[in-house]
Amino acid sequence: MNDQRRSIGGLVASVAILFGWALTGALTPIGSASLAVGQVSGGEGVALYLESCAACHGPGGVGSQDGPPLIGVGAAAADFMLRTGRMPLAAPGAPMVSRDPVFSDQQIRALVDYVAGLDGGGGPEIPDVQVTGADLARGRDLFISSCAACHGAGAGGDAVGGGFVAPSLLGDDPVFVGEAIRTGPGAMPIFGPGQISDEDLGAIAAYLIYLRDDAAPGGLTLGGVGPVVEGYVAWIVGIGLLVLAIRRIERRRHP
Repeated sequence: MNDQRRSIGGLVASVAILFGWALTGALTPIGSASLAVGQVSGGEGVALYLESCAACHGPGGVGSQDGPPLIGVGAAAADFMLRTGRMPLAAPGAPMVSRDPVFSDQQIRALVDYVAGLDGGGGPEIPDVQVTGADLARGRDLFISSCAACHGAGAGGDAVGGGFVAPSLLGDDPVFVGEAIRTGPGAMPIFGPGQISDEDLGAIAAYLIYLRDDAAPGGLTLGGVGPVVEGYVAWIVGIGLLVLAIRRIERRRHP
């Protein structure tokens, strides 16, 4: 009887050990994926990614049902999304809008370095956008041909259909302008160096600064919404003032 109990006990112990090994094997991919994340890049970038990004973009940037993969997106895309506050989202599916950045400059640098190095790197680098001495006429021509259809003639932004809105560009940092052109956030198309050169990035950014600061030497604008809208408002206001003046004259003539 004792021998039988020992045999049964040994069998139960063996089954328990085998079950434990099987469970450990089943969990190994998750553990390995987490380890792989830590092995890609050390330090603050990994910790921030695991804390604020991995829930949607997956371990190692592989993506999930709540967020696209980040492998190969490059430093420019990560920097643009983080510095304009478009990422991280408050919740999966929340609208992606520009706001104050969530992270400090040091944290953004760490996250950008980590994301840019996923699976060997790739994707556009952060562009060096030079506006000093840039050709404003060239920038104007490029803006009109490639940007104004969506962002408006005065770069004040406009709806582009499908629920997408092209934002105002009047307050954007020149680097953000270059990053957006190179990476195409949202519904925006991507323009590579073969379409818009690095020198042209500076020309476009310089023209946007001109639109913001010096485009209306004749007087106050309506936020740079464009000559058509501002001209229409001027006509309405002018006609209204003219009608009031005529009524006042008539009252004086016929008290």
